[in-house]
Amino acid sequence: MSCFAQHVAEVLGGQRAPAQLRHLLTGAAYELLRRRAGAYACRHRPRVRRALLRVPGPGVGEVSAVVDCGERCRALALRVAFGPGRWVCTHVETDLCR
Repeated sequence: MSCFAQHVAEVLGGQRAPAQLRHLLTGAAYELLRRRAGAYACRHRPRVRRALLRVPGPGVGEVSAVVDCGERCRALALRVAFGPGRWVCTHVETDLCR
């Protein structure tokens, strides 16, 4: 999951196109990510410093991560669910105002 969080952080940092992760997100989660793409822009590629996985129930996971963006760290939260034969991200939450 930390690898997926890193990919999401790269989209938020403007280093990766949101379309590269489209197949891993539900429609609503993809739109959230697409709207926030580039919001963590910094000189260097954002790097996930720490990621924690919480499993609140069967087939559901919540990832919280601290993203190093150079001068500051940002917060990232992802909700994932096991769908038809694979894990998909159902929600993306950031520390940015809506």
